Amino acid sequence: MNLNYNEIIINITNSALNFLNYWKRYWLIICVIMFTSSYGLHLILDNEEIGSGLTAILISVAILGWLISARNADENLRRIKRVEYLSSAYMGIALYVKRSPNNSEYNSYLDGVEKAFTIIQLYGNRNEIKLVSEIIEQYNASNDRNIQCDTLLNMLRDSLRKELLLPKAIRYVKTMRVDRQIDSEQLVILRPVTEQFA
Repeated sequence: MNLNYNEIIINITNSALNFLNYWKRYWLIICVIMFTSSYGLHLILDNEEIGSGLTAILISVAILGWLISARNADENLRRIKRVEYLSSAYMGIALYVKRSPNNSEYNSYLDGVEKAFTIIQLYGNRNEIKLVSEIIEQYNASNDRNIQCDTLLNMLRDSLRKELLLPKAIRYVKTMRVDRQIDSEQLVILRPVTEQFA
């Protein structure tokens, strides 16, 4: 329970810092909005110039609306990038899971996992990064050269589905690996072709 409380405090603190970090570049515009709206409110309350006061407040609201739409556009761009990169990480891990080390393309699947771990540590959330760190530590401490990625794969899938506003799916990912056996009759031997010129 204490761990969950600490996680909640960390998430709230990070959200507040991210909020302040984003809005600090607009501090001058925010000051202008506050000044203009308070001046407009002053004009309305003193019954001096109600029309000018309403105009000042409307201008402040319009600028605030522009700032909020700019914030939403930035947030959407970040979300698109995160989904794009985490999808490629998901594919890299999914292609590796349950592969035999005897597979001729096994090294390329390992490259995919290495790249996926790097992407997750850059774009993943706290739980995904923590799980990747645990997998790496377990891999380094063990003699077993097989990387256990099933839990991470499920976590990534759930996170991506949530980002894409898709409904929650079955909990566990099923992986299908088809053995590709080639009959000797199907083998094609490529021979160099010599061109004859007249």
